[in-house]
Amino acid sequence: MLMQKAIGRFSLGFLAALLAACGGGTPPPPSSITLTVEDPLGSFNAAAYQVGSGSWQTLNMTGSTTKTATFSLNGQSKYGVAVLCSSLVVKVIQATASELPNPKLECSSSSSTPATVTFTVNVNIDASLLASGDNVCVNGFNCQPANSSVAITANLEPGTRDLLIVLADSSNMVKVAKVVKGVNVSAGGSTNVNLASADQQNPVSFTLPTPPSGYSSFPAALIFYASASNTGGGGVNASPTSYRPVSGSGGGDRYTAILIATASYAELQSFQFFTGTPSLAFPAPWNAGSLGVNQTAHPSISGLSRSDSDLRGYQIYLQLTAQLYYTAIIGKSWLGSATTYTLPDLSAPSLLGYTAPSSGSGTFEVTALLSNKPILAADNSALLSFAAGDYLRSARAFTSSYTVGGGNINLP
Repeated sequence: MLMQKAIGRFSLGFLAALLAACGGGTPPPPSSITLTVEDPLGSFNAAAYQVGSGSWQTLNMTGSTTKTATFSLNGQSKYGVAVLCSSLVVKVIQATASELPNPKLECSSSSSTPATVTFTVNVNIDASLLASGDNVCVNGFNCQPANSSVAITANLEPGTRDLLIVLADSSNMVKVAKVVKGVNVSAGGSTNVNLASADQQNPVSFTLPTPPSGYSSFPAALIFYASASNTGGGGVNASPTSYRPVSGSGGGDRYTAILIATASYAELQSFQFFTGTPSLAFPAPWNAGSLGVNQTAHPSISGLSRSDSDLRGYQIYLQLTAQLYYTAIIGKSWLGSATTYTLPDLSAPSLLGYTAPSSGSGTFEVTALLSNKPILAADNSALLSFAAGDYLRSARAFTSSYTVGGGNINLP
């Protein structure tokens, strides 16, 4: 039952939260770089930048909730940017101008939710579709017990929206899914939707990939629908290995399949965007012990030598509880032929000015980022640009027993 609830109704917000994926693109590389820092809650402390392999320098940001600063590449292709937030959080991007011409980092995000209005969706359901225990939902939320006529009071963002109406059984498996596009949502307004027998599309089955040796996976793929305008969506699993096509869908609409496999101190994730029948796959895992790490406040990592044709870069994360939270994203082209990387020490008062711990313990992880798109880092809105045929995959190796001064370790 837990599995069925997990894959039954699935919201757009959940996928967006998982995919803090990224900016980037394929225009000609710029001669200068502009860093944007989002900080609506005022957590920003300092910023620094690097051109080529030169020394890091202070970067003076301007602005309030959104801060920016521009620096010249002076004919170089590589650069680095870094920020300190809340005195303990360091975020670094090192890339080429072609990999990421518009780097963005986030020091804080608004805790407020988008303004919504009360809107009524009157759903009329053909009696032949109904069974005991059914529920009807709008955009993955606002669910009510189903009967032949249901008035769903929903809290929706105002404006022109697409609405996904699903009829799900008592196990939260979707029996009927229909999208109504271009609905004018306003305070106190309403719209009428009919779920007819003709709206019940035949489910599409898919084959789950076999996880790599030593890994186990959830016995299902989560299938999610999103309209082309990105204003309507929700989960459409008809079973753990099938989905219910959405009646009324059209060009630009797409589905997403989500897979996760885990092993001891390792994890694989796959987000695949598709129409029709998906061909699902996991990324290749890290080879056991292939990563070497020296346990310091600014560790060096060896073994960054993956040969995946779709490798975009690596993300490295160090958490020393209550002392330092350090994330670095490095582009494949920035790294070049090198297979070792060291987290930059930016603790000097003239740079970011944080305290580099001389002791302490926490967690450490290395993630390979793979995609058919030139993505690299730090903008949730990149999710909205993914179309059918695109994918984002990751392979993570980690330890929860990282100790500063503890010597060399190998992952996974």
